[in-house]
Amino acid sequence: MFRRMTVFCYTISVMTYDGFTLAAVIAELNHRIKGGRIQKIRQHNDTDITLEIRAPGFTYMLFFSVDARFSRVYLTSSLQPVPKEAPNFCMLMRKHAQGAFIEGIEQVGMDRVMQTTLGYPDGTRLNLIFEIMGKHSNLILVSSEGKILGAAKHIGSTVSRYRQVLPGRDYVPPPGDPKVDPKSLDATAFDSLWLSPLRQESDDAAIKKWLMNTFSGFGPFLAEEIVARSSKDGEISVDMLSDEMLGLGDMVRTESYEPVFISDATGRGLMAYPMPTVQFPPDRQHPRPSINESLDALYRSLVSRSQLDDERTQTLTAIRRSIASRKQILKSIERTVAEAENADRYRKTGELILGSLHAIEKGAKSAHLTDYFDPNMPEIAIELDEKLNAQQNADRYFKRYQKARDAVTTAQARRAITQHSIDTLESARQEAESAKTVESLKSLRKMLIEQDLLRSEVPQQKHIEEFGGERIRRFLTPEGWEILYGENSKANDYLTQRVARPNDVWLHARSITGAHVVIRTAGHTGSLPRPVLIQAAKIAAQNSDAKHSSLVPIDHTMRKYVRKPRGSAPGYVIYRNEKTIDINPKV
Repeated sequence: MFRRMTVFCYTISVMTYDGFTLAAVIAELNHRIKGGRIQKIRQHNDTDITLEIRAPGFTYMLFFSVDARFSRVYLTSSLQPVPKEAPNFCMLMRKHAQGAFIEGIEQVGMDRVMQTTLGYPDGTRLNLIFEIMGKHSNLILVSSEGKILGAAKHIGSTVSRYRQVLPGRDYVPPPGDPKVDPKSLDATAFDSLWLSPLRQESDDAAIKKWLMNTFSGFGPFLAEEIVARSSKDGEISVDMLSDEMLGLGDMVRTESYEPVFISDATGRGLMAYPMPTVQFPPDRQHPRPSINESLDALYRSLVSRSQLDDERTQTLTAIRRSIASRKQILKSIERTVAEAENADRYRKTGELILGSLHAIEKGAKSAHLTDYFDPNMPEIAIELDEKLNAQQNADRYFKRYQKARDAVTTAQARRAITQHSIDTLESARQEAESAKTVESLKSLRKMLIEQDLLRSEVPQQKHIEEFGGERIRRFLTPEGWEILYGENSKANDYLTQRVARPNDVWLHARSITGAHVVIRTAGHTGSLPRPVLIQAAKIAAQNSDAKHSSLVPIDHTMRKYVRKPRGSAPGYVIYRNEKTIDINPKV
């Protein structure tokens, strides 16, 4: 077992979900849900999905998230809301995995990859593979032949040339150099691994790097933990390091975990870990009977706080921008008011010019005139527009007088309104800074938008840069077939010429401008199901110039029979061996 030491040397801001944590989670899952039946599948958003599993005497909720910041898996006691319409991946999971039994859950070495074997009484087997890799985290459903049936995130060739995660492709494990599984480690193996790279260099930083590069499951936190436990009088003891590594492997093999919930000085959760750590004071480490329960409680707090921080940042940014904009408007109003204070001077200047028309030559840039409005009647210099005659210059000053006089009343009213807006926004800024819930921040922002103090947000649809940046959309049928279609002529060209394969099915509205539609056939055996063809034809009809018609003829053929003439316009092709079906796009 690991020794307890007083070190307290590490501070974290984001929960560490390393391979060691995943090993502890999987050990509990095998005890609780192995042999259970998946009776419901719910997808809450783009990243989160829950499997409801009925085991003897209990119903468990297995939660997965492929969120870039909070990718994780554990048993949860809470259910998140779901959208009215189930996402495509959820529909695919329901088709293939709902009703299946959990035959086993394994970890790849001690990496952050979890493989769940799903089975049916008829002998059908599927693998549900969960990969924790930050922004590349994914949940992938794979057939017994190793073909990808679907994934939470589709990865195309433009994102990764080495590994595409798309329906019909072979599943390829995440790239990376092979590492040693700590569970297989013994003293002799450790000595051989230690002597080779660290004979000359053995400082803390080098050893942490060596641990992470050599052993699977190691992240910065676990490496720091092992080094801290192996230090004696400020020096690393190789014997202690060996003991700690062997103890770690033994803990994983025997599943002798001691989960703790770690909090900060205020009691807020920081992380959950399968064992007590020397990096935090003991009074901040709270023993828990289950690592899954600890993670569930922790992430409810972490995600809630993260959402609150994100909403606060967005709200404060919007408020500060609005305040800055209104302060600029206020400066402009102040200039207008200052200009209005010169209104009487413009009038007097105009009258002085009128009284001296005979003395001002055309084309003069200035004139020196006696100021009869001053009791001392000094001679003053007056600026003139050399392109105007004396009468026109006088008229110019009278117009400036009228403009300044008329503007001052409006400017003063605008100044009061603008200053009130700034005061309201400053008050809202203070309220946003102290808000305790996401709902209160959203309510505050909504109120400011209704008062025209903030701009109304227009959500922009994200376009995944998967097809060279072209606007190509993907639709996944309940049967697991992938349908692609272009949104413009350039996208149609790219889809047909560079994405589609020879044996894919290609569709287009007959003699009508519209989208190119492709049904991908890779990974499927047998003939194309009629419902899939009808669905693709409906997409072609709905994305054509005849979309408002009651009946649209749709041609379909193999991609290998479609050809683009040299020098033809974008989207233009000719094809042969086609068949035609009539589709009502409104049904």
